[in-house]
Amino acid sequence: MYGRMNNNIYILLFCIVFLISIITFTTIRIITDKEREFKKLPNLKAWKYISILIIVAITSFYGVEIYKSATNYGGKLAWFIERLKNERSVKFEHNNIYEFGVEGIFEDINKEHPLPKKLYMASDFDLTFNSDGIITAFDTFVYGKNAHGKEETYLIAYDKKKSQDITIIRNGYANPDYDDDKLVEPLIKTVNAIPVKQTVSKWNESKYGLVYYGKRNWGYNTEGIININEDGKEHNLEKSTSEIIGYTVSIFVPGKEKEVVPARYNLIGDPNWSKANTNPNQKSSKEKQQDLTNSKEQFYLSKEVGYKLNITDKALGSTFYSLSKTIDGGKTWEVINNDPFNGTIGSASGITFLNDKLGFLVAVRPSGTEGELYRTDDGGISFKKVNYTPREVKLDSGQSISPFDSPGMPYEKDGVFNMLVGQGSDGDYNGNSSALYQSKDKGETWEYVKEVKSS
Repeated sequence: MYGRMNNNIYILLFCIVFLISIITFTTIRIITDKEREFKKLPNLKAWKYISILIIVAITSFYGVEIYKSATNYGGKLAWFIERLKNERSVKFEHNNIYEFGVEGIFEDINKEHPLPKKLYMASDFDLTFNSDGIITAFDTFVYGKNAHGKEETYLIAYDKKKSQDITIIRNGYANPDYDDDKLVEPLIKTVNAIPVKQTVSKWNESKYGLVYYGKRNWGYNTEGIININEDGKEHNLEKSTSEIIGYTVSIFVPGKEKEVVPARYNLIGDPNWSKANTNPNQKSSKEKQQDLTNSKEQFYLSKEVGYKLNITDKALGSTFYSLSKTIDGGKTWEVINNDPFNGTIGSASGITFLNDKLGFLVAVRPSGTEGELYRTDDGGISFKKVNYTPREVKLDSGQSISPFDSPGMPYEKDGVFNMLVGQGSDGDYNGNSSALYQSKDKGETWEYVKEVKSS
């Protein structure tokens, strides 16, 4: 933060000019009148002490600022330290998807960094590969509990253009919910069953993509859907008499998704992985919710209108997004905001729209200890950070703290907007209670109401 050239170039130039001037002036004085100069040296004792005080003051000030920039993701030094602590590299040997599927990726990682046996995705799995099967890039964010029951997270990324190694960043914040709809195992088994080379050969392109979001509900849309068993036997669906629900692995041509229908594979055999209702007119409440596929990164205002946060970049546990909108039930999406969080470092933990104009987003910091609320009143075209006065509480020791720093999704009740602000992953005050805030101006300003105990 304080070491960057563009921040301090004018100060640096001034110091250089000042230093050269002093050296020049002093040299001239010594040369022209050496005897008189040395006689005056004892009189410079006061200036010596003043100089020492100036040096100590400047050093102390910038020392404190540099320390701040090295903690809590405050500057470039903090990111360097974070990389040093948590970033690791793994040699990528099983890099041909035709031969090793995606299982080879996890096999290479497990050699040096054993992963939890049961892995969940905090973000989708994206991968690209060439026509010869060589994997060119992939990224995902996974988490799980190790043999000792401790939670572990792994941001996994690879870009052939930048390195021949897989990059792993540990100890990020994944906002874990251990939802079985986000299991990694179906991805590995499904790709093992798919004849990937045969699938892409009919498209005759130089580059292909693979994406996995976990379990998905396709409704009665059979376009591109292929049921496949573990032996690789395919069952194309021409017509569906029930909803199609499964862990779907899609293979596609990047940039031509509208022209070339992706091949969407569902592995059948395990009843928990691929389900369908026998009576399409009878749906449980859970299945109705799946129709909307609302999540922390996607929200449907109606069956036709929906909003989705798309991952555009990742770095050190942080995720950057664009915001898309659909008006045809998810068949087509249009990006309406390239940076809805305005450069915020962290990841999305919630999205909601109360009408076609008013909506909210919540981002959580990489540490998971605090979050920020964003509001739009133009349908997502722009967002502004929402500020609210932190609620201070006094501990028995007399110390004052502000434990409530992780806002939840606002909701409307009787014309009043409500929001619970929690304590984040480090919360331990009063049983991890929350603070209730209310707004009477549709979420522009918020007032503290009361403390709410966790149920």
